[in-house]
Amino acid sequence: MGKDVSAWKSDYYEKIGVSFEIPNHYLKLTAKENLDYFRALYSEGTEDPLELLKLVGLDGEAHTRVSKFSKGMKVRLGLARALLNKPDLLFLDEPTSGLDPVNSRIIKDIILNKKAEGKTVFLTTHNMTLADEICDRVAFIVDGEIRLVDSPHELKIRNGKSIVRVEYTSEGGPEYREFPLAGLGSNPTFIELLNRNKVRSIHSNEATMDEIFIKVTGRSLV
Repeated sequence: MGKDVSAWKSDYYEKIGVSFEIPNHYLKLTAKENLDYFRALYSEGTEDPLELLKLVGLDGEAHTRVSKFSKGMKVRLGLARALLNKPDLLFLDEPTSGLDPVNSRIIKDIILNKKAEGKTVFLTTHNMTLADEICDRVAFIVDGEIRLVDSPHELKIRNGKSIVRVEYTSEGGPEYREFPLAGLGSNPTFIELLNRNKVRSIHSNEATMDEIFIKVTGRSLV
């Protein structure tokens, strides 16, 4: 925010929101009571806890003790808490951990909406699909050092193969062929294949984010 961290005082905490991978809530309190408690710590205006619970799909559990929540519900409550103080900067650690596809999509949309509002979202994750889908830039950290930084698109193009794979149907059933990406539009064999066969799919061979992760870190995603 244009200011060295050492120059900030406690007002810094008014500007940031933090969500942890391992939920840390007061289990004997309800979801709303948890948000009310943390809401009281801020001197500036906050969001309505009930509206935040509705945003993350927990409005029906507002008065349920958090001890009865699943991990995914606790993760969503953690994001609601991170948004309480209307932060300009969000630190989110594995924000979709333990979530089913429907709730994962809800969380992704919330993050994208915050980005569209001009907020900065700093995401830490091993979920390369999530990083690919919502991040403008990705940094790979190995042993405490940043080894590679770029947009997901550029990383996939740079680390991929310059070929196109065409899957098509012939008399013998599904088949595929690969062609160099360079000069593809004037490649007579490629053009003939398109004209003579029923094409099932065409894919360029850019690398996946998982492949780049393994290449850069030398480690698997297990």
